[in-house]
Amino acid sequence: MPEKTKVINLKPSARKRDQTRQMQLDSGRQVVVHSNENEELLEIVEAEGDVMLKVRLTDEGPVISVHGARLEIKSTEALTLESKRVKIKAEEAVGVESKGGLKLESSQGIGIHSDDEIHVVGKMIHLN
Repeated sequence: MPEKTKVINLKPSARKRDQTRQMQLDSGRQVVVHSNENEELLEIVEAEGDVMLKVRLTDEGPVISVHGARLEIKSTEALTLESKRVKIKAEEAVGVESKGGLKLESSQGIGIHSDDEIHVVGKMIHLN
């Protein structure tokens, strides 16, 4: 559940709703803010014009898009992903590593498919 904060209701700005504001950064990147009747959009744009980060604030909630060579998320305690659907897609490889236990649970079926061999290695393997 999203964190709540106190909201102060202010009168809407008399300025025109469709507008774009830009701020040039020392690196050559720009911070661009677009706003219109339906949404507000914050972008961080590379000097060449590629959008690195996009935050759309809509009536349905925020949508965040990040484009780059790497995306790193680090937490000292816990990282929770909660959604109706989660999809992880990689062109080369996916690795899941744990120094503790690893548990997969599903209230429906679990499918495993490989076009190559499947290896299961363990001290004891319990099936059923």
